[in-house]
Amino acid sequence: MYNLRYHIASLVAVFLALAVGLLLGTIVAERGMITDQTSSLVADLQRRFDELNATNDDLKLGLERDAAFSEAAVPPLVAGRLSGNSVAILVGTDRADGLEPAMSAVAQAGGSAFTLTVGMPALGLDKAEPEGLAAYFQLRGVEMAPPGEALEKQVAEALVAEWRSGAGSPLMELLVSNGLLGIEGASAAHSASAVIVLGNGEEGCDPFVLEVARAMAAAGGAAVGVESTPVEGGVASVCDSEGLSAVDHIGTPQGRLSLVWLLSGRASGYFGSAPAADAYFPEIEP
Repeated sequence: MYNLRYHIASLVAVFLALAVGLLLGTIVAERGMITDQTSSLVADLQRRFDELNATNDDLKLGLERDAAFSEAAVPPLVAGRLSGNSVAILVGTDRADGLEPAMSAVAQAGGSAFTLTVGMPALGLDKAEPEGLAAYFQLRGVEMAPPGEALEKQVAEALVAEWRSGAGSPLMELLVSNGLLGIEGASAAHSASAVIVLGNGEEGCDPFVLEVARAMAAAGGAAVGVESTPVEGGVASVCDSEGLSAVDHIGTPQGRLSLVWLLSGRASGYFGSAPAADAYFPEIEP
C-alpha cells in the first residue's frame, strides 16, 4: 500500500535528482566556458607572440643593415683625414684591448703608426734610473730628475719633444735598447703628432703612458685614450678625467670614426657608450 510517507519520500527523491542534475549541468557548462576562454587566451597569446617575433625579425634585419651601412660608410668618410700624420700607439704592460681596430682606423685615414709597448709598470722610472739616461740629459745640458713622478714626466716630455721635432729618436732608441720599450711598425724618424693610449681596462692606465699623453696634449698634439668597452677606472675614463679625449667603443665603425676625428683635431671629448660619454660619435662635417 502506498501511503503519505511514501509519496513524500518520492517527491524528495525527485527534487534531489533535479537539484543534482542542475548542479551537474551548471558545472559542465562552466567547464565548457572555461575551456573556451582558455582556448581563446592561448590563441591570443600565440598571435601576440607571432607579432613580436615578426617585429624582432624586422628589428634584427634593420640593425644588420645599419651595421653594414656603417662599415661601408666609415672608410670613405675618414679617407685622407690623417694623410701625412704619424701616430704613436702606447700600450701598457698588460693585455691591450683595441690595438688592431685602432691601427686599422689610422691606416684607413691615410696615417702611419708605430706601437710602443711598456716593458714594466711606469717604465721602471718610479724606482730607478735606466742605464744611459743620465748621460742623455747631460748631453743636452739638463739635470735628470730623481726616480719617481718627476722623472716619469721629464722622460715623457723629452720623448714627445723628440717625436714632434722629427729630428731623430735617440731617447726612444735608448729606452728600447734597455728593454724598457718594445717597438713595432715604422715611421719616418719615428716622428709623431698624436698618441693613442691603450691598456687593459681592468688595470687602468699606466702612469708613464698617461704622462706621455699629458705631454703630447700640452705640446699641442692629440692624445686619445682608447678601449673596446667602457670599464669603470679604465683607460677611457682615466683619460677623460685628465681632460684628454677618449673612445670606449673602438671595435665599432662609430668608434673608429670618432678616433680619426679626435686625432685630426676635428673633435674633442669622450665618445662611446659609457654614461659619462659626450655622445656616441662626433658630428660629421665635410
